[in-house]
Amino acid sequence: MKFSEVKELIEIVNSSDLSYFEVSIENGYVKMDKSLSRSIDSKINTTSDKEDNNLNKDIKPKMEENITSNKQVDEIITNNEDFEFIKSPIVGTFYKASSPESDPFVCEGQKVSKGDVLCIVEAMKLMNEINAEFDFEVVSVLVEDGTMVEYNQDLFKVRRK
Repeated sequence: MKFSEVKELIEIVNSSDLSYFEVSIENGYVKMDKSLSRSIDSKINTTSDKEDNNLNKDIKPKMEENITSNKQVDEIITNNEDFEFIKSPIVGTFYKASSPESDPFVCEGQKVSKGDVLCIVEAMKLMNEINAEFDFEVVSVLVEDGTMVEYNQDLFKVRRK
């Protein structure tokens, strides 16, 4: 997706009443959450016109700078072939622990051995344990606890041992 297309999407979502937007694209997905910018919007609405112009001049370049830097980080990550992804084998709800009071099965930076439980994906009231198929180190957990996951969705970013 080109930067101009992302910028256009931001403008469309910003001018709408949507507070959250997510779309799948050929090599990933785009998520936008306006709730993160509400405090900025409230500051803009309570300032004078002169302060408003100064605030917009400060915010817009910083937003574009963050988008550009995130794009560069994504390119670095995708170009580094050292990583692999553990994907969901089914559609369901992702749980990183056996219960809300329990510690997560795995955390970032943790070494995992073949057969270890990584997470649970609940489908139709059945708790399906997802096990490691090889030894690796968890680079990052890509899904929030309690969220729906799709078939073949990336759950963990890992590096083989």
